[in-house]
Amino acid sequence: MSPTNKLETVLRYAYLNRLTSEQWIVPTKECLETGDQEAEIFLLSELLFRSIFSFYRVSDPLLESYLTLAAQTIISKQTFITHLIPFGETTASRHPYQWSFILKLLSTLLTNFNADDIVIDLQQGNDNLWVDIISDTFKMLSHIVAIGIYPDFYEHAIDMSQTTLTSAVSFQNSQSNFDSQFSMASQLSYNDPDATLDMDNTQHIEDTDMKESNETPCNNKEKTMIQVENAALAAQIMMTLIEKKNAKRIFQVRNNQRRQAGLEVDHEPWIQCQAKLELKQAKCPIATQNTTIQKLVLLIQRLTDRDLERKMAVHMKYHELEDEGTARAMPSAGLMGLLYHMVQIRPSLDDDYIVDHLLKLQTIKGSFDESFYLELWLAALTGLREASLNTSCNGPPEEDTDLRENKSCNSVAATNRLLWKSLVLVKLPFLLSKLQKKQEPQELDEYEMNSLESSLKELKAFTGLVNACSPPGCCTEFYAPDSMSSMLVERIAFGRDEEDDLMDIMDDDMDLNTITVTKSVRAISNNDIFTNIVQVCEHYGFVRPAIAIELLKKKSSMETEPDNNVLIIDQNIDQRFKTIGAEVTFSGLTELLHIGLISTIHLRKVVSFILVLLKEKAAQNDFFALSNICDALSECPCSVDLILQLYTPQELIGPLESMCNHWSPSDNTLDNSASEDDLEGVQLLYNKFGKIWNLTVSVVKRFKLYRDMNKVFADKEGFVYQFFTQGPMIYGIDIQDPSIEPFINRWMNALAGGDGLSDDLLLNSKPQDLLMIVPTIIQRCIILYASQQMETESFTGMISYFQKKSLDFTLSGIILIVCEELLSGHSGIALTCLCQLIMSDIALPREISLHPVLGSLESLLEFKRQESVFLTKEEEEKNVALAKGMSELTQFIMTNNKMDKLTEDHSMLHTETVTTNVTPNTLFEKAELMFKYIVKSGRSMFMSDVDADPNTLWDKNDSSKQQVVSHYLDMSLFETVLEIGGGHWFVSMIVDQVLEAGKSGGAVRAAELGSCLITTPLLYSVNTHNSCYNLLRCLLQDILPSMLDECAAQNMSFFQGQTLGVFTSDCLVLMHDRIDSVKKLGKWFFAALVIDSQTNKKETQDEDQMKEGTRFAQWDNETTKSAVWRGFIKGLMSNPVIEEIWPNAFI
Repeated sequence: MSPTNKLETVLRYAYLNRLTSEQWIVPTKECLETGDQEAEIFLLSELLFRSIFSFYRVSDPLLESYLTLAAQTIISKQTFITHLIPFGETTASRHPYQWSFILKLLSTLLTNFNADDIVIDLQQGNDNLWVDIISDTFKMLSHIVAIGIYPDFYEHAIDMSQTTLTSAVSFQNSQSNFDSQFSMASQLSYNDPDATLDMDNTQHIEDTDMKESNETPCNNKEKTMIQVENAALAAQIMMTLIEKKNAKRIFQVRNNQRRQAGLEVDHEPWIQCQAKLELKQAKCPIATQNTTIQKLVLLIQRLTDRDLERKMAVHMKYHELEDEGTARAMPSAGLMGLLYHMVQIRPSLDDDYIVDHLLKLQTIKGSFDESFYLELWLAALTGLREASLNTSCNGPPEEDTDLRENKSCNSVAATNRLLWKSLVLVKLPFLLSKLQKKQEPQELDEYEMNSLESSLKELKAFTGLVNACSPPGCCTEFYAPDSMSSMLVERIAFGRDEEDDLMDIMDDDMDLNTITVTKSVRAISNNDIFTNIVQVCEHYGFVRPAIAIELLKKKSSMETEPDNNVLIIDQNIDQRFKTIGAEVTFSGLTELLHIGLISTIHLRKVVSFILVLLKEKAAQNDFFALSNICDALSECPCSVDLILQLYTPQELIGPLESMCNHWSPSDNTLDNSASEDDLEGVQLLYNKFGKIWNLTVSVVKRFKLYRDMNKVFADKEGFVYQFFTQGPMIYGIDIQDPSIEPFINRWMNALAGGDGLSDDLLLNSKPQDLLMIVPTIIQRCIILYASQQMETESFTGMISYFQKKSLDFTLSGIILIVCEELLSGHSGIALTCLCQLIMSDIALPREISLHPVLGSLESLLEFKRQESVFLTKEEEEKNVALAKGMSELTQFIMTNNKMDKLTEDHSMLHTETVTTNVTPNTLFEKAELMFKYIVKSGRSMFMSDVDADPNTLWDKNDSSKQQVVSHYLDMSLFETVLEIGGGHWFVSMIVDQVLEAGKSGGAVRAAELGSCLITTPLLYSVNTHNSCYNLLRCLLQDILPSMLDECAAQNMSFFQGQTLGVFTSDCLVLMHDRIDSVKKLGKWFFAALVIDSQTNKKETQDEDQMKEGTRFAQWDNETTKSAVWRGFIKGLMSNPVIEEIWPNAFI
């Protein structure tokens, strides 16, 4: 007898004689032992399922008991589920009662399911049948859930002609012919033990016959309720497998392996599950209201939506790191750091770089568009709010009108406010436009708000913040700080646009500063910041006109007024563009720049025109136009700050490179009538070149562009590139060039002759050569004067020549060489030179920075103070006289040269600096304190007063009454501490603060701010020692191994390790795609990790790793068994993006 016949005969006999499951299992096991056990178990499974599903009425409890015992003792889980799956599609709808039992049995069998064992098998390169079985199980269960949701659809969709073997029917039809004993000889022919089933009962039968024979009619409502219960149970099993059993991890590991092998990644069942659950058919209301089914549908939606799945995973990560006291503040520390960087560190980062960083931040944060946009607005407005606090010169009304008009704002504070306003109204909207291009367009109804519009609606509720960002204008410095004033600015500042100039304007049809224009510019400037934001966003197309009206809540009679103001200014600017295009004039450019400063929403339009004009005139070699443009920019230095916030240095300085390298006075000719400021002829040409050169030098030095000249200048052999890379050189000492000596002698003779410089000498000289020899001329003059070969009058006369407007472009080099002489033995003579240059009636060009002078004077004073102990009385008297002269010069510089940009240590401040009392002794302490302060307070609920004066954090003296820049976060402070302290100290400080936050609160903010400081470039330098990549490398190779060993020894907590892991994963993700080395570095780092306390047995290193000499720490067993290590691994694994970038990160 065949095995199938034996098993079936035993089953039939047991059933017809109502044997218990324990009685049935004994002969069944005997049958299995007589043949191929594995094959017979396969046949037994098939037989049991066919028997169960042969009933259309309520399933038989006896057969259910047989199946239950077999599944627990004989049939393995894999075999059981494998044979069950094919029945899902054909029987789930028609046999709901049987499935009610089977689902409960399935739930019990999967209780001990362990996804970790399967993952380990996969990671070791072994195949595991459970991968496909679980995948098919999800599909089967989702089909059962779908039947509960769409019962009508599946009732009609099933082919009613489908066949089913009805072995159990034979039990019923032949029951009367069976003896009560198991005697094969006494059976009738169709009960012959050598036969399996009757021919009639083994044939395919029609549903109609089956209905007539053995279907018990049931209530449709009752059947629907059973189907819904089955759907809920199936949904619960699926969610348990996904959320508690971590079955999703199985498919992730398999997909990673297939991705590495270059195969198609299709081993996840979620899409097929979603297709079953989201049919466009009538739904059963009972099922749709079931919470378990609802949760499953949302879970499957999340799993099929990669972005949504990632966001939810990140939300869980944040949920684990936060409690009620450290809930995420708005805006987050990471976003604040990036936006503050855009203002406080210049030149600004490239726009595409920022957009990429923002997208990564959004991915890491798991933010939806609306909340992310809101955080961006809040971060920018937070900075603007701080920049507007205590920075106005408005005070009590003065009786004297002149007194009120002479009062002005601090130029540093006013420039800083402009930079933040530019960020809010120019930079950020432009970045948002780039962000939206990278996202899928939304299909919305006419009055349905998109993400950006919704974020603005939410922003409007922050009335206190919005109102505080719109201080009233008070003076010309408020509108155009540290700039040459213009009639337009004065009219706007002091209201002189009504009667005084009315007749003049009426008589001049060509005047572009009409009353209408002035009023419109003032109206735009006086708008609250929210109104301007909406107008800018409407201009970019982010906000639709109907939504803009709703956001601003305009009255019908006032709807067009703001648009008219914008239109009037646009038309006026276009007219100015035409005028300037025809003739580039200093006054025309100045007023155009001022319009951009006052009406910030037009700033990008103005600046773009200036840069395009600069390129066009450079391409045309239009020397005079370029000079006028540079002159206008120099007289409005805040415009340079704004340009470098919006554009790269190369776009501003690049067009001037050729002129600086090659211009010669013989290239241009002037009419005899051409004159300006008492200059004419070749002297005027030199003066014009000086404006180009001075702007170039001031921008390069002020923003430290000399650290990476390759990003600014294209010609490495050109004069301007060599000028900054080589520095001032003394011919005959630093460099030997006999051919230049005659040129030096001609200039020295002309300077000493007293007859002035001839036009012939100037025409036959190139300013580039003059700039090269000036340090040598000054140094030789000092030597001649020191050896008494030159009279004092002649000496000062030679120095004064370079103060003339035609040669003042050489002064920056002269001051540097004189400062060197001040410290190298000719202190008295050098001090005389400096007094002549600085304290004379001839003002220095505004581009000249005097902070090197102050630094040199202070250094010399300290040296003389220490030297005084060893001097004779006569020498001491000379030193006292010298010190007196130095003190007088220092005082003059501080009081007469608008040194509001200088700190106590005489270093030039960026216009946005916050810390006024940070000294070399307190620099590192203040940096740590600022990090801790942002983590523990910043914008979170820990801060009792958001508008508290941050100077109390830094300064002992109350400076709240002064016009000072006050920011809670100072990226320039972190820039300085990185430059001085070095990368190792910098990363160590951040890691210490992250661990401290993991213990005392603020874990999320510490991870965000720390990753921001490491992955956002703080130094504009060709030296990569402190680059982001090297900081990351220092973190992974040096700081983490030592800190984790130390943390394990100190028995630090799991939560501290988790915080450190989240911080590390954020750094890796933010640095991904910057340079190729990051991916390799991450690969080696993860290869060295010890996961699940298993020793890493990989002894062979990657070939590239061996070539680069990159080795990672061998983790100590005590460390890998500690709580802090487990937390660290958990934190790393909590970021779902890690495995997308490094598929084998945790294998």
